Amino acid sequence: MQIEGVVNDRVDIQTVETDVETAVTFTGFGKFNIKILVVCGLIYMNTGFSISSVGLILPSAACDFQLTTIDKGRISATPTLGMIIGAYFWGCFADLAGRRKALLTSTVSYALCEIVSSVVSNYWGFLLLKFFSGFSISGHSTVVFTYLGEFQSGKIRERMLCWMEMAWSLGLIALPLTGWAIIPIHISIVNDVFFFRSWNLFVIVCALPSVFIGFWLLSFPESPKYLAESGNNYKLTETLRMMHVENTGKPFEDYLETLSKNGYEQLSLKLRNYQEETAPKSSGIQVNRARQLLRNIYQQTLTLMKPPLLRKTANVCSIMFCLGSSYYALMLWFPELFQRFARFENESPADSASVCSVSEQRFSKDEMSDDCPTTVPRNVYVHTLILGIACVPLSVLLPLCVDKLGYKFYLVVSTLVAASVTLGLLFVKSSIENLILSCIFEAASSIGMSIVLAIIVDLFPTNLRAIAAALCAFCGRLGALVGNYMFGYLIDTHCLILIIIVAVKLLVSSLLGYLLPIRRHPETTVVSPKVIT
Repeated sequence: MQIEGVVNDRVDIQTVETDVETAVTFTGFGKFNIKILVVCGLIYMNTGFSISSVGLILPSAACDFQLTTIDKGRISATPTLGMIIGAYFWGCFADLAGRRKALLTSTVSYALCEIVSSVVSNYWGFLLLKFFSGFSISGHSTVVFTYLGEFQSGKIRERMLCWMEMAWSLGLIALPLTGWAIIPIHISIVNDVFFFRSWNLFVIVCALPSVFIGFWLLSFPESPKYLAESGNNYKLTETLRMMHVENTGKPFEDYLETLSKNGYEQLSLKLRNYQEETAPKSSGIQVNRARQLLRNIYQQTLTLMKPPLLRKTANVCSIMFCLGSSYYALMLWFPELFQRFARFENESPADSASVCSVSEQRFSKDEMSDDCPTTVPRNVYVHTLILGIACVPLSVLLPLCVDKLGYKFYLVVSTLVAASVTLGLLFVKSSIENLILSCIFEAASSIGMSIVLAIIVDLFPTNLRAIAAALCAFCGRLGALVGNYMFGYLIDTHCLILIIIVAVKLLVSSLLGYLLPIRRHPETTVVSPKVIT
């Protein structure tokens, strides 16, 4: 006995989602919702923490690997290349095997890749592991919003998802504190074929949260929506039981009675019957189900590429590409710019210089001396910490004010501000001025990225949102790859052109955001009193 439409090609997907949301809504809001928000927040915080950690190891790794600026660009860009390939893979895997299993697998594989990379002393081997690390970490950002959202009722889902921006900000704050505590430690284990320094230990420490999160995820259930769509009625009932008991402290019988009193007698009766079923034996990913889901993914992708959705798809993907190529490029290179400013002001304390004049000092392999420093100046950690703290105010305002101001306002204003401060980098004369503009850029562009992901829920039909989000993430990662390589190749010799290109991309994002056909206020889903048959 299954909820209407499960494992049926003729199912109305909108009806199935509404039916499941009805069951989720009556579990209430409480301890379970907070727990799922915390674990998903930790996953997303770990994502920001992990992606940004590359910027802090670049100055130290450059000495041990004897890197040019272009070589540094490869280290920044290679994980992004892995994320591009991983975006669609993890989206498909989550549909085939479950959201929880996808998060568990990506979390464990990321931790393994990072730990192994920390003891690899070959540049190309390190790059290969960073590729697989990026491939794995993309599973976090691709699946975590879906996993969190499918446990929430419609009236609180948007606000709960917006709080994830705070988790990203906390990751950016934790990163420099961790780096500051570990990288300055004097560790030097070196021979002809192997080296291990404090930055290698930092890489290991950055991987440890994934191990903790992986163990904690084992105590969480699969999402109700996935269980309903896969026909796993026994586990669906057990998940609803867990949610209701933890949220209200009342027995599951009260939940079933509440459903009956509110006009959902048949759903209540079915859930009673499901309790008497035995747990199905896990048989992995069924071949027929895999083929059907892959066929659906192909057909849904084609639908997004045709009118009337083609314009919306092209619009959000273009915005994500422009934002990704701007945000990730500068975010990963900010510690390097802070390092260069610190060196310049240490060598010429009485002089002033712009970002471009400082950046055009070549730190190539040929210019490195044998006593290449393996430490990062204290100011780099302080400035990176301030960069993360600067994101907190907007991260708080986003979920509190999104109902009043609307998505479009946030998107247009944040990208305009980011474009303005990017052009302002041409006129800074000190590291403090550079820091102030960097903080504004980080906060504004980070908000823009989160808003685009939230807009997809409002812009696309229910049955196309997951694929639209995966396609949008793919374009964002592709932009990040392009931006990283562009930064590495242009920062030393064509800094002015680089900054102008980044600013223009952000202006294009603002214009496209203004043209998006979205409502001023995000829609709140209301469960109608409809009996599930």
